[in-house]
Amino acid sequence: MVGDGTTAFEAMSAAIARAREIFDGSTDFTLGVEEEYAILDPESLDLVPEWERTSAAAIDAGLEQALAGELLASEIEFRTGKCTSWADAVAELTDIRARVAQVMRNEGLAVGISGTHPWADYREQQIIEQPYYRQLVDRLQYVAHRNNTFGLHVHVGVRGADRAVAVANALRNVQPVLLAASTSSPFLDGRDCGLASARSLTFSRTFPRGNFAPAWRDFDHFLEYLGFLRDTGSITSIGQSWWGVRPHVLIGTVELRMFDGQPRLDDTLALTALAQGLVAHFCQEYDEHGGLPEPFPGYMIDENLWRAARFGTDAQLIDLPTTSVVPVAELGLAWVDRARAAGQRAQLGIDEGLDRAAQIFVDGSSATRQRQVAAGGSMRDAFASVVAETMATSSVSAS
Repeated sequence: MVGDGTTAFEAMSAAIARAREIFDGSTDFTLGVEEEYAILDPESLDLVPEWERTSAAAIDAGLEQALAGELLASEIEFRTGKCTSWADAVAELTDIRARVAQVMRNEGLAVGISGTHPWADYREQQIIEQPYYRQLVDRLQYVAHRNNTFGLHVHVGVRGADRAVAVANALRNVQPVLLAASTSSPFLDGRDCGLASARSLTFSRTFPRGNFAPAWRDFDHFLEYLGFLRDTGSITSIGQSWWGVRPHVLIGTVELRMFDGQPRLDDTLALTALAQGLVAHFCQEYDEHGGLPEPFPGYMIDENLWRAARFGTDAQLIDLPTTSVVPVAELGLAWVDRARAAGQRAQLGIDEGLDRAAQIFVDGSSATRQRQVAAGGSMRDAFASVVAETMATSSVSAS
């Protein structure tokens, strides 16, 4: 049963039945941003299972609408409402981060946002006391317990159900480039694991229906798949497909979920601007041509996703559909340019965020910065820098 007495099957059926209507009534290019924070002891920087206390304090501080629970009791999520512009997202996220940092200081705690915690033992982590997550752990077992990760999700509104699926298909092709820009988890299990995004290997590649989505013929094909999962008991909630890009049938957005969590607020905002600009680009292409090109085969995308997770902004990606291999910065800057042109055409006001996105491709992601700090000190120093960046309240301005 869900909260109102409806069975899970009935809830999923209702969501599928109204999904086309939800998308057809959606508004282009609205934004919603979700960030997952690690709750930490400020001295040791260890994870601490303080979800109950910190969520109560956040509610007292007026953050109830922004608050969400996640799998771990040492994790807390904050998210914006529906933002009509990137400037609104900048303002709301800046406010949320500042208030969260103050709540944690008042509670004698700290928070950090990175794709993983560098040394926490997943076997020692407590699961949040919510029925949904208890059931998820019972279903997934080791896969759920091993998921000691922290991500960033960006929702972009898209009007039109078939249009949204076409845009989601197209974004699959760009998913490795976006993952590379967001890489922020080089440390896991107490060591440099040799990856730029350990999160994407411990979450995206282990969760069922993770990594990247199939290519859908149209919206009905997508709904047929959801119905198959429902009818076979493969899912107990409509959201239990954890692909890097997915149409979100409950709210009429295309959700980009490939990102590692970002310690720096301006990096979160840069990736948000890039996501919004790319959705606008593909929507404009769809509208002008009556559709979008066929998406690349999954094996091509998967090879680039591995390279992005392994090497981050130092990756050499395949310039699909060719076999040429080029620096990820070359591909990333080209996509920034497309996002900029689309953003200017749609008057999204995202140029400043895209400037920072371009800088990430040139100078390196958070994983690069963390390794630079560790090289001059230790892994703990690197994570301390992550916590300091997360607790800071500065951001780019939205002009």
